[in-house]
Amino acid sequence: MEGYSELKVIGEGSFGRAVLVRCKNTLQEYVVKEIQLPKNQSKSLSSRREAVLLSRMKHPHIVAFREAFEADHLLCIVMEYCRGGDLLRRIQQQKTTCFTLDDILRWFTQMCAGAMYIHDMRVLHRDLKSKNIFLTDNGTIKLGDFGSACVLNSPKAYAHTYVGTPYYVAPEIWENKPYNNKSDVWSLGCVLYELCTLRHPFQASSWKNLILKVCRGSYPPLPKHLPYELQHLLKQMFKTNPKDRPSLHTLLTCHRVSRLLRAHLPPPTTQVKPVWVSTLPSSVRQPIKYNPGSDWFFLLGRGAFRQSAKGCRSSRGRGSMSSYIVTALLNMTKIHFYKSCRLRL
Repeated sequence: MEGYSELKVIGEGSFGRAVLVRCKNTLQEYVVKEIQLPKNQSKSLSSRREAVLLSRMKHPHIVAFREAFEADHLLCIVMEYCRGGDLLRRIQQQKTTCFTLDDILRWFTQMCAGAMYIHDMRVLHRDLKSKNIFLTDNGTIKLGDFGSACVLNSPKAYAHTYVGTPYYVAPEIWENKPYNNKSDVWSLGCVLYELCTLRHPFQASSWKNLILKVCRGSYPPLPKHLPYELQHLLKQMFKTNPKDRPSLHTLLTCHRVSRLLRAHLPPPTTQVKPVWVSTLPSSVRQPIKYNPGSDWFFLLGRGAFRQSAKGCRSSRGRGSMSSYIVTALLNMTKIHFYKSCRLRL
């Protein structure tokens, strides 16, 4: 990687690997996420979604984007390095020692601040979970991993494709229904529950039972030493009907909740600029017709990318997982897919 010295690999996944690097000019440390670019042009453009979205986001509780470039058939996204690691590892380190209420409330409000910012930009994260939430060395929360994110073309638009991690997936997605930013609210509720109990709210030994628990909103109550307002907060976030589930803005301005979180609410940031859909790639936008007259790789103009690409038409295909979920919900007694699969943390 020109301009960077590779220090060590700090993560690997289906996307590729994450590498800790040091900038040769500034000696500043960053994380480079390496994504293998498919040969298929359409899929290759879709792989750039995360870099495009990250480049547009400037918020104290979102992992900062530095630049992106292509090298050796890899898309390399250079991002802020969060020395505190991810929240999942932090939770696992606690073992049986619960977090203090102050930590829970501070981290939760910071998560919400970052999520509200992207929702105002009509972006759905679609994979909010403790592993995708990071901590700086001073304990500040940063939302990251926007590889599953999408942009809706209007405030009232919905997404359709099955995306997410089972423990954090909202009922409407399991039910194969259109969904919006309320699904992110559900996922944040799952993270809040983890912070309070060090466990997932919905656990089961099979996909069938997990789906049933999620769609019924059936979870163990919080420990009694925690304030009632937290129980109320989770009850609102775990409304199984997304129409009854409040947005983050509504939730945090509720008198009962705001009174609990008042001391931890971050100062207002600068006004959010809307994401104009005409400047975004069709692979990022939720179904919008591609306009060949507009260069989707708008980042070329600001020099954030080192190699250009052309636009492509977006795909609305639904994976086999979604088909299975519909079958499972319509007739639980006939489940055959993943029948012997055991869920793991």
